[in-house]
Amino acid sequence: MNTESNPREQAITRKSHSIGKYDIIVENDFMKCRIYWARIIGSETESLFTQYTKHTFYEIQYALEGRIVMQIEKNKQICIEQSDFIIIPPDTFHQIIDGDTVGARFIMAFSIDIKSNHLKKLPAEMAKLIPYHETKHMRDILNIAIKKNYHDTAIRRRLITSYLECLMLEFVEATYPYRVREMAEIEELRENEARVAQIQRFIADYNGIGIRPSDVSQKFNISERHLNRIFVAETGKTLKEEINRQKLAKIEELVATTTLSFKEISELCDFTDEYGMSQFFKRYNHCGLTEYRALRTSKE
Repeated sequence: MNTESNPREQAITRKSHSIGKYDIIVENDFMKCRIYWARIIGSETESLFTQYTKHTFYEIQYALEGRIVMQIEKNKQICIEQSDFIIIPPDTFHQIIDGDTVGARFIMAFSIDIKSNHLKKLPAEMAKLIPYHETKHMRDILNIAIKKNYHDTAIRRRLITSYLECLMLEFVEATYPYRVREMAEIEELRENEARVAQIQRFIADYNGIGIRPSDVSQKFNISERHLNRIFVAETGKTLKEEINRQKLAKIEELVATTTLSFKEISELCDFTDEYGMSQFFKRYNHCGLTEYRALRTSKE
């Protein structure tokens, strides 16, 4: 957002002790935010973005001292006391209408794009216009913002960006009825469930034959250690055990439903010899190939 060419903005900036403008992108797995600007202003002077206007982004009004009284739309007034803040949603008319008391306030404008499917209701929660108490990282930002020109170096700008990211996550926690950490855990579980199902289908397509855990790890770009962790969590089995389960099912099918020799079946199922397949089969079925074929044939 470029406001340098707007004379009215420049006049208000000089009058209201601007701390400078931010234009910082904050992005993580939950959201993408753009913080357009932030400044400290006296309540007796209107912000460009709150003087009889509606806007297309969220705006934070924070009471540094005293009480801030706002007219919201036509029939609603909201007060925030010192160390409280309110998030004004887009397209909301609001005007500062302080009377006798004059308090300083901190203003920050931002846009937010929620990525997480399980946090999609966040904008609706923010639209409730509920005052919130100061968060830890709000104080961190204020301590930096009050220092003039503190954002003028690359290192300081990165520091501010990291604080802003934490601050935005705190807003999500403050405005959403469930905690971000809990939602992250739920989302991770659902992603893991979908990923395990996808890998199981891949293994089943090949009946576990000719597939090693390292092959699966490479195909899905996930470390073997992480794959084993989510497989155990979702199925109670390791990835290797899942591959062997699928391979065993194919051997059982061929032994029970065909007249192929065990040597032929061992070749089809990627064993070096019949003995190796026999040992593999006994480990899971506790009986030999011949006995298994005889039992299945007699049942039919």
